[in-house]
Amino acid sequence: MEITKEIKDKVVFNLFFELRKLGVSQAEFARRVALRHGIKFDKSALSQIKFPDDRNYSVIKDASWLTLARYYRCMEDQEWETVDTRAYLSVQVHLKKCQEYGIWQVLCDRAGIGKSYAAREYERENMNVIYVDCSEYSTKSDFVKHLAGMFGLARTGGIDHLWREVTDEILLLYKPLLILDEFGDCAESVISLMKGLYNKANMGNQMALGCYFIGADNLQKRLEEGRRVSKRSYAEFWSRFNSRITHLNYNKKQSLFEQELRKEVESIVDANLPEELKSERDKIVEKCIVTNGVRAIRNEIAIQKMLLKKKAEAENN
Repeated sequence: MEITKEIKDKVVFNLFFELRKLGVSQAEFARRVALRHGIKFDKSALSQIKFPDDRNYSVIKDASWLTLARYYRCMEDQEWETVDTRAYLSVQVHLKKCQEYGIWQVLCDRAGIGKSYAAREYERENMNVIYVDCSEYSTKSDFVKHLAGMFGLARTGGIDHLWREVTDEILLLYKPLLILDEFGDCAESVISLMKGLYNKANMGNQMALGCYFIGADNLQKRLEEGRRVSKRSYAEFWSRFNSRITHLNYNKKQSLFEQELRKEVESIVDANLPEELKSERDKIVEKCIVTNGVRAIRNEIAIQKMLLKKKAEAENN
């Protein structure tokens, strides 16, 4: 896959945006990037790609450009316009509240309605927010090592010792927020870690850390079943979020939910559909409605763009 100059420029923008957001030195940031992604990257690379008129792209290998481009979501050929759906607005409000007041909250709702997108956008736009996709880092070891990489901690030694170092770093941040997406996929041992982290963050008169857990129906069933059969750590974990699971209040009746969903799908499609694909608008909407969510919209638009391109190439030949 070719990594174009435009994609590399997007990566550079995101690198320096994250650097400013973290407020650390270039050397420290480069060390964190190298550890987080397992690539060769140092402060000299940052210096050589910093200025647009004198950017040395060759200082970073193409494989590393690709890794960074995927991490920063720079591969798309079209900027995506965010639409204020119910899921987006609700999750943004939840996250702001959790970060500001150190609240722990669990959100469980339908898959594919934009919970993860809203969380990633909040993480991108706010300071001291840590986002983890637990479907990628589900075991205790992977989870702890991933967080360690975010803080530039060497992933050596015992996991329990590394976890103490990671949590020390998190709690040194100003009003930190930890977002654990796809939390239903995590191992039982991660739930025990979070129970302990709550205790460590509890300062008595205030919480030094906000935490937001995101999942679909499987997470709610898992938490309820764990508490019912008295699994280790589950009762204590429930108490951390006041024994209350949050929902986004979409209508439970399928026909009414589809009416709500249709309005949101149409709004997102209208905001992001290129002019040359306007004739495919209704087809895209219907295909997305069938999936019971908004996740398929980007893919459906990409497919139609590809088909249009192939048609144009065939006509030219």
